[in-house]
Amino acid sequence: MEAVRAAALTGLLALAGCASASATPPGATALFDGVSYRMAAPLADRPMRVHVLEVDLRRPGARLMATPPDRSKGLEYRAQTVSTFLKAHRLQAAINGGYFLPFKGGSQGGDDFVPQPGDGANVSGASWGMGREASPVELDPADTLNYDRRVTVILCIDDGVKASIRDGQVCPEGTEDSISAGPRLLRAGVAEPADPNRPPPSGDRTAGGPRTAVGVSQDGRKVWLVVVDGRQPGFSEGASTPELKTLFLALGAHDAMNFDGGGSSTMVVAGPDGPQVVSSPIHTGVPGRERPSANHLGVFARPVRPSR
Repeated sequence: MEAVRAAALTGLLALAGCASASATPPGATALFDGVSYRMAAPLADRPMRVHVLEVDLRRPGARLMATPPDRSKGLEYRAQTVSTFLKAHRLQAAINGGYFLPFKGGSQGGDDFVPQPGDGANVSGASWGMGREASPVELDPADTLNYDRRVTVILCIDDGVKASIRDGQVCPEGTEDSISAGPRLLRAGVAEPADPNRPPPSGDRTAGGPRTAVGVSQDGRKVWLVVVDGRQPGFSEGASTPELKTLFLALGAHDAMNFDGGGSSTMVVAGPDGPQVVSSPIHTGVPGRERPSANHLGVFARPVRPSR
């Protein structure tokens, strides 16, 4: 399965190879206008695959969106994989979003997991999508059904073209898209100290685990989407929170935050034949199997410009 993914990604990168080199970060390949991909060096001395999408929101047509609410099943969203989300909204790239419930991991390789595709699901913390509120602010620890102590920060997206990471769950008035999660990884270009009173994020382990995280530049016009494959000994064993902080500092991010990880961690891009999973998610212990999740972060972008 990994050989199939590698071949498909190689073909996709070859199609994008005509992009203007001046708009592409060193060591990366332009997939779309303002969107480049690269596999970063391992963050530690163990098998590790680190996928980085850099999005330049200054490019014409480049913008972000979060999953809009869908209450047709009685909850805030209907669960779907990242690939389904990308295809449904004709996006060029996407990753999984915040923490969600109900959740049951399921048996090894089985179909007894929850939620199933199309089932209702709620996210932890406030979230908006395409100008519609999906989940309200959830800050009351006494509300044990809705309060998730892992949620400490929110990604706010202004008109699709400017992003910011803020403490808590409240974005500026008029924000149309947002995703809550945590913990914060960077604050103003400095690694955020760990909070011993908060539970570790999903996917975090002493030696690391599958991770999804987002970083933003100081002006909010550049965004880094990061997925680290994990739980696959000898192939990729994931990343710890300190390692993610080091990565975002190296990328040049001003602020960064953790999204849901573990079996939810997935990165997908639009390929010539449909959605292409470029990471190696591991759902129900099966490498390459995508997990249905509640919300997601998507990227719109135009085709690359031919070199002159």
